[in-house]
Amino acid sequence: MIAILWEYSVLSEHVAEFERHYDSSGTWVIFFRKAAAYHGTVLLRDADTPGRYMTLDHWNSFDAYQSFCTEHEAEYRRIDAMCASLTASERCLGLFTVL
Repeated sequence: MIAILWEYSVLSEHVAEFERHYDSSGTWVIFFRKAAAYHGTVLLRDADTPGRYMTLDHWNSFDAYQSFCTEHEAEYRRIDAMCASLTASERCLGLFTVL
């Protein structure tokens, strides 16, 4: 199993909406649950830096993640565009093997 770690800088006026879309029952999780290879997302809020969040997306493999995103590209882009205004920045910090 792998985990993909993402970091976000969330605009203060959009914190509640961001949490609603990115938490363990949010928009992204509902979308990714269509894939049998998806095993959940953990949303983390930085205790010291307001607006800093991270997500850990768990998948069987990176190939499974990429295949799903390619097969569902239109919906992925729609959700991504909808959420883009909630953050000042978003970046993938890496792909990790779950031990």
